Amino acid sequence: MTDFYSYQPADQVDAVKTALGGEAVEMCIMLHLDFADAPLRLCNRSLPFSDLKWGQEWKAGGGLLVGLPEIGGGDGDLAPLREYRLGIPDQWMTSENWAADAVQMIADRANYRQRDVVLYGQLFTAGAPLGHPFTLDTAIMDRMSVSFSPGMAVITLGVESFLSRKGVPVYGMQTYFDQKRRFPDDEGLQFVTEAGRLITWTNW
Repeated sequence: MTDFYSYQPADQVDAVKTALGGEAVEMCIMLHLDFADAPLRLCNRSLPFSDLKWGQEWKAGGGLLVGLPEIGGGDGDLAPLREYRLGIPDQWMTSENWAADAVQMIADRANYRQRDVVLYGQLFTAGAPLGHPFTLDTAIMDRMSVSFSPGMAVITLGVESFLSRKGVPVYGMQTYFDQKRRFPDDEGLQFVTEAGRLITWTNW
């Protein structure tokens, strides 16, 4: 817990300790989806709030976080592939072509594939955020699908762990696109994909 407290604002450490030492802990979960066109920040509260670390607003909507992967502890913590299930906001469904728009969003893989998704926890006290958010899960987005039923739709987001391919660099296979993600100006792996090769770094 010492490391956890060290990442909290110095003036709130005592309040965080008190909150965690109580009989009940007030908190919410937050999901950050780093879409290329505009990041999406969701929380499971009924009211939006701004966090104390980045000053970002997190949209309310408990019904939008339909299902989360198992992160409760044990061997499944580092499961290479896992799924988040997200509801579609009611305001989207007022559009005449909302179902087609949802399918089009799923088809735009460049907007989300290989981009970050992070699940955070946030402590609260008396309805206000307490301390900084803490990371519960981090991964990269892989695939999306959508299922429809009368009056609703659920998006299934498949994500991939940074440790999904043990023995190769983080983010998966070391391709030209992986390298550009880390170092946008590096063209050293430009022809790796075309050659069908996989770069394996020496284990020093």
